[in-house]
Amino acid sequence: MRLSDMTALSPHIVIIGAGLIGLSCADSLLSAGMEVTLLEARSGPVQGASFANSGMIHPSQSGGWAQAFPAPDAGQSIRDFALKSRDLLERRMDSLGLKAMRARPRGCYQLFDTDMAARQAQADYAARQIQANPVTDPVSTFSRPGLYFPDDRSGDARAYGRALAESVQERGGLLITDATEVRLHRHGGSRVGVRLGTHRFKADHVIIACGAQSPALLAQLGLTLPVVPIRGWAADFARPDKIDLPRIPVMDVQTRSAFTPFRNRIRLSGTLGEASAAPLLARWADILPVSMQTLGAPLQIWSGLRPVSQTGAPIIGRVADGLWVNAGHAHMGWTLCAASGRLMSDLIAGKAVENSFDYTAT
Repeated sequence: MRLSDMTALSPHIVIIGAGLIGLSCADSLLSAGMEVTLLEARSGPVQGASFANSGMIHPSQSGGWAQAFPAPDAGQSIRDFALKSRDLLERRMDSLGLKAMRARPRGCYQLFDTDMAARQAQADYAARQIQANPVTDPVSTFSRPGLYFPDDRSGDARAYGRALAESVQERGGLLITDATEVRLHRHGGSRVGVRLGTHRFKADHVIIACGAQSPALLAQLGLTLPVVPIRGWAADFARPDKIDLPRIPVMDVQTRSAFTPFRNRIRLSGTLGEASAAPLLARWADILPVSMQTLGAPLQIWSGLRPVSQTGAPIIGRVADGLWVNAGHAHMGWTLCAASGRLMSDLIAGKAVENSFDYTAT
């Protein structure tokens, strides 16, 4: 729906951002009996960081990007949250009728250049109680040393987001797209309100869940959110009929990227702050020279900004009276979205829940 289609609206909660995090918030809030309106700057939902992501639901990779593994307490908090979110995601896939996604084989693989590097990584994972089984297979790890993570899953994040958006709207949630003129303002003392163009929303709560754009919105109120945008790249290829491929995602440690098979396409995605997709394509051409020649030219190359917090953990909590934030998920947005939405709903409902990801601002 566009602003021109609106009648007088008084949503209970306004969510800014209709990516996986915003939609998951809306989903949980609706289930809790609340009214929601989502404002999305793009022409539709799930067109930001999750538009062409790797598809990995990977609690195993709960370490931050600043270093291989964060401090043990932070890493364990994120991983526990990720495992909870994975289970919530699987149940939601079932209820949304995403049978093919739910039926994907379990796990993800990770590649290393040497046996020694794989053994050291396995020891590091074991120290943090993450199961990682050594494997070297011509198809699954392209004959390179690898690790298999049985607790991980995978699925099409964009397809899930679209199904979730449909469910949210069918249950009475309002999605307003092309909402490019959103402004936050204070009223009634410390309360925060939302304007879209000349329209003022009457909201009991406002949730900022627009990924890398979240700091700019909070800056309108003089608040600084410790989240920075880091660019990633993705390239989609037509899936060949006659080629042996792994059935689940394969991660490359060197470039923080992945090779993911979907039903009718192959996706290469990831990297960390590169200026183009060239390093991504070059690395996988080095790993899979024959297969990359078979795949040919990409059907599309896409780039997006991942919201990375300074701590490596998401930021979920109250900013001010009636104002909340749910951002900074970095490479874990698909993995953490369901639990992030549930936690946000519980916090707004005033439930006594443990929250290791409270908002921090300067």
